[in-house]
Parts: sequence; C-alpha cells; structure tokens
Amino acid sequence: MNSKTRLIKHLILLLILISIGGCSNKKTEFQDSITNTEDAMSYLRELEGEWIATLEGNNDLYGFEYILSARDNVIIERLRTDIPTEMLTVYNVEHKTLKASHFCQLQNQPKLVAVNSGKGDINLLCTGEVGNTSNHDEFHMHGYHILKTGKGYKVWMDMYEDGDIMMNNRYELFRVDSERGQELTNLKEKH
Repeated sequence: MNSKTRLIKHLILLLILISIGGCSNKKTEFQDSITNTEDAMSYLRELEGEWIATLEGNNDLYGFEYILSARDNVIIERLRTDIPTEMLTVYNVEHKTLKASHFCQLQNQPKLVAVNSGKGDINLLCTGEVGNTSNHDEFHMHGYHILKTGKGYKVWMDMYEDGDIMMNNRYELFRVDSERGQELTNLKEKH
C-alpha cells in the first residue's frame, strides 16, 4: 500500500472516530425508567381538561390544557395557552416506556423519558436528544415533574445549560372550574 492510500485511510478513520465521539446530542438510556406505564398513563389521563396556573415568584397566570387523543393512548399538554410563548408536550408509551416530546418556546425539542422517583409523581428526564440544537449543552428543558396535591397539581421544569440546572419554573395548577380556579380566572379577567 502506498503512502497516499494509507494517508487517505487514516484520514477516513480519523473522521469516523471524530464523528462518533464528537456528537454530544445523543440518546441516553435510563436504567430506572418507569415500568408500570399503565399507572403512569392513568395518572396523566386524570389531567384531562383546562387548568389555570400560577408561576412561583410572580403573580402571572397561565392556561394549561390536557387533551386525550389516539383512543386515550396519547396525552397532549398545552402549556401557557394564553400567550405567544405557548408550548406543547406529547406523552405516549413506546416499547413499554413512557416518553414525552416537548416542543419548546425556545424552538428546540427535548425528548424525555419517565423515570422512577419513588414519590408517586411523574418525573421525566431528558434523554440527551434535543432537536434543533447542535448539542445537549444548549439551554433546554431537561427535567419535568408533575405532582398531585390536595387542590390540584404542581408542575416544574428544570432548565439545563452547559451541564447544570440553570433555573426552575414552578407552576401550581388548579382546574378552571374549581373554586380556586374561578378565583384566579376572575382575577385574570380584571387585569
């Protein structure tokens, strides 16, 4: 083999290794994913309907909506429905794993998988796949938690950048037709 052919082969091998090792927007497998997906989907189905949400730390109010689709096998979550920065999350079970695809106001699409939290809530973590980004370290929603309370639900988003959680958005949700939901809706209409 002549030196030119050997050099070309080495360059090709180098490019292959760089492309394999250099991709940081690749899927992560979770060993602790939720195995009882039917209970998890039932938990999410309970959210069907319209909600009003308060954001921790300020007086802003937001609409949330949960829609059942595909014979109740897909849950569509509309977040912040009443403002231009509305977002959408689609939940479904794929290969016995509860997954979510989030379509963010940041124009990226993190993929999430439900993991065991041991607390009776739904806890989703980013798989490492974030569409519309060049790598996983760009700012994106990395974790999403849904916790049932006595009056409604608490939902929080962990926003991630460069290997760290940079901020948390924490919402408290009340059904629009609940007493607290009506109070908040009336407050919202006065503004």
